Amino acid sequence: MLDLSTCDAVFLSIDEPNADVHYARVLEILPHAQRVHGVMGFDAAHRQAGEISRSDHVITIDADNFLIDDLFFSGTFDVSPRDRGAVFSFSARNVLNALEYGNGGVKIWPRETLVTLRSHENARRREAAVDFCWTTPYFQANRVLSEVHMTATPFQAFRGGFREGVKFNLADGVLAYEAWPDLPKSEALLQHIGAANHERLRVWCSVGLDTPNGDWAILGARLGCVMTALEDFDHVHVADYTWIETFWQNEILPKWQDPDVRREGTVELGNRLKENLKLEIADLDAAASRFIKSTYRLQRAFGMTMTV
Repeated sequence: MLDLSTCDAVFLSIDEPNADVHYARVLEILPHAQRVHGVMGFDAAHRQAGEISRSDHVITIDADNFLIDDLFFSGTFDVSPRDRGAVFSFSARNVLNALEYGNGGVKIWPRETLVTLRSHENARRREAAVDFCWTTPYFQANRVLSEVHMTATPFQAFRGGFREGVKFNLADGVLAYEAWPDLPKSEALLQHIGAANHERLRVWCSVGLDTPNGDWAILGARLGCVMTALEDFDHVHVADYTWIETFWQNEILPKWQDPDVRREGTVELGNRLKENLKLEIADLDAAASRFIKSTYRLQRAFGMTMTV
């Protein structure tokens, strides 16, 4: 049994507009939490989190997370001895589209893994250049500990959507179309990423127009998927904060700033995805998005057992 009250906690922020509010919430629940701020790069920021911690296991909370489960962090977590070297990722509910999975969620790391991590900008293997979970022992737990708020600005919304649109073309760090070159792209995608992630991709590309800046997130998801699946985009760029900011400033904002142009472009991207990847996505209005979010329940993978 891992006593969570003895674990150090680190809040990770870079430029998130809601970071200070979310950190204040973390301190209400975890008064001993520390903060790593402004360190560019996933690997570098997480390495620093490990270096400032002293406990064998470390809880990390991303800056776009608002904690909603007070009891969990004062309880215990049942981990078998053979799995104590694994990372445990907890689900977060995204207020944009109601998806609940590990993206952006609270994680429990062995400290040794944090200080020796080699992923993203410091990856030694291409499979680890976009996400650590494909090269590090990892378990997904279904308990929802937080909400993800990632649409405070147009840039934050676009960046979040674009990343997921790119990443849902991958499994185990490998593109679907490289893993299954003899299949049509639509079949290769479903075969490679599985039904649950295929469904999540469709939701990212369809739901959220009722949320401020939600249209930017949907545009980002569709564009990320189109560029990766249909235009041979080098997907490792998605892990580079500097690249994404330059892409936003030089190409996205000048082209898509007008709402009407953005709306038309989003529909056009959706048509390309429907035609080439057979993705069943929809151009929903705000009311339809609200309804979907109020009723949607994604199929879940089996999670780990926890007690509080």
